Amino acid sequence: MATLKERIGQHQFSVLISIADDDLFDVGSHRLIKRFNSSRNPLSIHPVVIVADPFLFVHNEELYLFYEEQTGLTGKGIIKMSKTKDNIKWTKPTIVLEEGYHLSYPNVFKCDGQIYMIPETGNEGKVILYKPNSDLTRWRHYKTLLNGRRFTDSSLLKHENLFYLFTTDYSNKTNILRLYLSDSIDGVWTEHSRSPIASGKDTGRCAGALINHKGKLYRPSQLTRKRYGEGVDIFEIAALSDKEYREEWLKTIIPNPNKNYQRGGHHFNYCTFKNKLMVATDAFCIKINYFEIARRVVVKIRS
Repeated sequence: MATLKERIGQHQFSVLISIADDDLFDVGSHRLIKRFNSSRNPLSIHPVVIVADPFLFVHNEELYLFYEEQTGLTGKGIIKMSKTKDNIKWTKPTIVLEEGYHLSYPNVFKCDGQIYMIPETGNEGKVILYKPNSDLTRWRHYKTLLNGRRFTDSSLLKHENLFYLFTTDYSNKTNILRLYLSDSIDGVWTEHSRSPIASGKDTGRCAGALINHKGKLYRPSQLTRKRYGEGVDIFEIAALSDKEYREEWLKTIIPNPNKNYQRGGHHFNYCTFKNKLMVATDAFCIKINYFEIARRVVVKIRS
């Protein structure tokens, strides 16, 4: 049975940056070096409730962190960035992308020498590719890759000279993971013959970019059977080609006994920076905010 705090509290996320000393997927053992927290003040009028979906990217010998921030449960997400040269001093987070609609999941990657971002733009019914300026502080719309569905949490992978786009179709409030392919990143995308490749609350939505580690491919997947932000599973991709797709469950990495992840989380991302395995996750928590409780009461009375 849900506790009183679970019933009336805000469901929040915070971003954690860690160093993996050994096992990349043993999240509970990683060495935490930096937190980007959501609001802790119970009297904040406009609390930051979502600091989530972190993506790491190395550029010009600096480690960049891109993530979603959302103020208030009725607010829209924006994309912020912070960076570091030494894993110790981080710049003050700044807004790098804001649209008239909700943004999240700022998947930043390099492909054939060009840097791109694919944020979630599901409320627009599109998958949109963005390009940055030279210091990655501003991003512009470059090309719409897909449209016509409520696409969420898209991850792109180049594999054996083909491009694969993993994206969840949430049009009917159900997680249906679809796979598209193209012979160029800005070319025509067609649905894979094996698509959809997964569906349901525990397999149908990516929890970060596809992972290429020690010669193997992995897909992080969100667990949402009990609630959003419940956890993250890792699947190993056993076969990927223009005609075949097969994956096998490997392990659950979130939640775990580490106090930061006991309640859950819904994202995992990594990169190598200064010969270290850097890991970015988000962690689920529940916080009390009295203004938010009052807002809910007013909405309930008026409805």
